[in-house]
Amino acid sequence: MQSSRLVYCFFCLLLLFIGCRQKTDSPSTDPAQNPYYQLYNQIYINRGQVPADTTKIKLQQYLKQFPENADAWMLAGNEAYVQADFNLAIINYRYAIARQPGQSLYYSALGAVYNVQNEVDSAKKYLLKAISLGDTSAYTYLNTALLYIKVNDKAKSLAWADSTAARMTQTPSPVLSGGISFIYSKWGEEENSEKWFEKAVQLGLKDTFAFRQVLSGNKQLEVYYRETYPYL
Repeated sequence: MQSSRLVYCFFCLLLLFIGCRQKTDSPSTDPAQNPYYQLYNQIYINRGQVPADTTKIKLQQYLKQFPENADAWMLAGNEAYVQADFNLAIINYRYAIARQPGQSLYYSALGAVYNVQNEVDSAKKYLLKAISLGDTSAYTYLNTALLYIKVNDKAKSLAWADSTAARMTQTPSPVLSGGISFIYSKWGEEENSEKWFEKAVQLGLKDTFAFRQVLSGNKQLEVYYRETYPYL
């Protein structure tokens, strides 16, 4: 996720948790005959099936022709995040926001990247901005719970983790379950952590050994997500 929602969580997870929606204010001609739609859809559909550099180049070419497409800037940010080019991801997300400032998804993605970089003030600003715009994505909530780990606020971290868990009935996800397990582990609540880890495994968590390394502190959660779920 809501596959459009990034745990680019971390980003990624987010985001990497992240997919992109089509703009509604683009040229009004028939989408089937409109290169604005055709070219972007082709890039979006092929991402993950072609080398990341190929997607990056095609997006650059597309955005030279259609710089008004906020979703394309969002996708460019996601691709930069997957390649761990966080500064470029931030630039691209900001371009998306500039073109469509009412879209909560873009703020969530930007906040998630700042979260990965441990820039907690900026992460908090943009994640809470996304929520204030009506974002109820479980991935945004998970990133917010992770943010409050960084500022050592147990109550808020667990509250946002609970809000993430409440959305699991609608979007059961190994990524979200794993993230909740990580949060409980960080706060020393091992029984709850193990319960959510088992749920994540039941839902098909990828590379459980690597995730165990995350829970034991031998691997960063952001790295696990980016390596294991680059195209959520």
